[in-house]
Amino acid sequence: MNRYKLFKAGVDANKALKRLDNDKELYEELLNRFCEDTYYAQLETAIEQGDVQQAFQAAHALKGAAGNLSCIRLYDALLPCVEELRKGNLETAREKFPEVKESYRVLMEALQANS
Repeated sequence: MNRYKLFKAGVDANKALKRLDNDKELYEELLNRFCEDTYYAQLETAIEQGDVQQAFQAAHALKGAAGNLSCIRLYDALLPCVEELRKGNLETAREKFPEVKESYRVLMEALQANS
């Protein structure tokens, strides 16, 4: 696990490891599972299709996963998007989505480089 690359992608691996009793194998396994997760794809599709409820559910789940793994940049990008979707404000959430998309892209590049 290259903590520097993860840090540059907005991940606080030290904080996550502390929560996991410094179990590096478990953390790497969880990061690998995150790479296989479909919440981001569900979010993107729901936003494109105008499905506020599905977008909210996917964004909320993705935010939770990002938070648990200390993927801070993605988590912070998702916060306003989730809140707008919670209120039913699809257009405002769409305006905030490019930051989520970029944060997710950077994170995935770092995670794939780590595997």
